[in-house]
Amino acid sequence: MNYAGIKEVDIEDGDGVRVGIYVSGCHFHCKECHNKEAWDFNYGKEFTETEIDYILQEMNHDYISGLSILGGEPLELVNQKGLIPLVKEVRAKFPEKTIWLYTGYQFDKDILFDMYIKYDFTKELIDMIDIVVDGQFEIDKKIIDLKQRGSYNQRKIDVKQSIMQNKVICLKFGDEYKYEDKKQPKKIFVPNNEQLEQVPVANFEIPIENIDQAVEEIIIHPFEEKIAASSNFDKNPNKL
Repeated sequence: MNYAGIKEVDIEDGDGVRVGIYVSGCHFHCKECHNKEAWDFNYGKEFTETEIDYILQEMNHDYISGLSILGGEPLELVNQKGLIPLVKEVRAKFPEKTIWLYTGYQFDKDILFDMYIKYDFTKELIDMIDIVVDGQFEIDKKIIDLKQRGSYNQRKIDVKQSIMQNKVICLKFGDEYKYEDKKQPKKIFVPNNEQLEQVPVANFEIPIENIDQAVEEIIIHPFEEKIAASSNFDKNPNKL
């Protein structure tokens, strides 16, 4: 298994302050995915015992709430096998800390009622996970300040309760009010560079008397996110 990056301080992907690992390889290829480089299974570096030791070291602080596993796609079969040694050690050393896993697969159809039954390694991995955030990123369901996910179709699932009850048990993110019970949730349109060049300057101007009737689609400047940018380990692998 290869990995794309490690975040020593991750405050976006789960509760509290976490350590995040981004694995490489994904077949979903969601439209406007910001981790496109991690679609390639050969992207990044090989995930070894050295990386496991580094993650355990970075988690060994009272302010770290747990581990978040992202991608790429953590539940590609080869990645499941590669993650088991890490998750085992995290669970053994930090039993009080939570493990979150982000996947494009549907928890019920693809995981609980399929892979979990078919593959012993899936069962072994999933049994050690606390929270799964499932579902592919959907650009037309993106709200820019959603908590802990990219689009509002994605669900926060209590893994242990779902296994016990043999059905999906969903938890709340706390910001469902932004789109529940509304015909048209507020969306933010983020143009790419080519689209931005075609937007007239006048489109950015809202007369002060009409400020309360401002359009729902707000133009903001695009940005690029680099997965491994914040990883001190990749910059200094001799830190251990």
